[in-house]
Amino acid sequence: MIERVIKKINWIKYKNNLRFQKVCKRLAFWLAKISKVDLFEDAAAKKNFVEIIKYVEGRRTKKKLEIDGQNFEYLFHSYNNLGLTERSVEIPIIQFYLNNLKPKDVLEIGNVTNYYQSYYENSFPNKTVVDKIEFCYNVITSDIAKYFSDKKFDFIFSISTFEHMDSDLDRNPDYKKGSAKSLSIAADNIIHCYENLLATNGTLLITAPMGYTPEWDLTFKNDWLLRYGFNNVTRHLYKRISIEEWIKLDSVNLNDEMNYDEPFPYANYVAVIEIKK
Repeated sequence: MIERVIKKINWIKYKNNLRFQKVCKRLAFWLAKISKVDLFEDAAAKKNFVEIIKYVEGRRTKKKLEIDGQNFEYLFHSYNNLGLTERSVEIPIIQFYLNNLKPKDVLEIGNVTNYYQSYYENSFPNKTVVDKIEFCYNVITSDIAKYFSDKKFDFIFSISTFEHMDSDLDRNPDYKKGSAKSLSIAADNIIHCYENLLATNGTLLITAPMGYTPEWDLTFKNDWLLRYGFNNVTRHLYKRISIEEWIKLDSVNLNDEMNYDEPFPYANYVAVIEIKK
């Protein structure tokens, strides 16, 4: 069945969108595994692969993500998501902070929210985006470690970016083992953002999947966050309880095993580090 799915992907109009293909492949696999439905035999999806997307839209959850008494729609988007990836919960988490903080000057590390403009509407009055790799309109292409600004930001956030800053499972060509000044390159960059870019009374927020890279897991779990001397630091943890539903845990047990891609696709835990200055 999976071979047929992959063959079908090459026929659809999205064939040049590699991220879309990747999510679609995973989507077809997991829907088949969980629902035990062959998507090319099912009446709702047998014509071609585009019909799978319609099939999935029909399964889109009406449940809400609750964050401290506020309810948010899960992200469902064709770009790197389709309701499966950790973006489903990370995007509304950022919206929660935007609603509550109402920041004036925002710095995003990693170009993510530009792909989901319809979700955020007018949430960003003044946003600067820094991304190490992407060359895009309104994006500063720079390693965040080398980025400095005369302007300080009252809200700095990052979505699924800090877990890639170290070895990234040997995919980061710039990584040199032992080069971190503190616990990890990710930790170094948290310190850099706090010391050099965050305004007084500002908030630094980082979301990233657990179980994806060992360096990020260590950065989140290790007590260096408490020892460094940040003014106010809190660790939050979100857990996937079904393929389409997440909960914010009341407490963080750092000894828990937090697997990636098991038992559900993509992240099963999303870590959030919140630091106030």
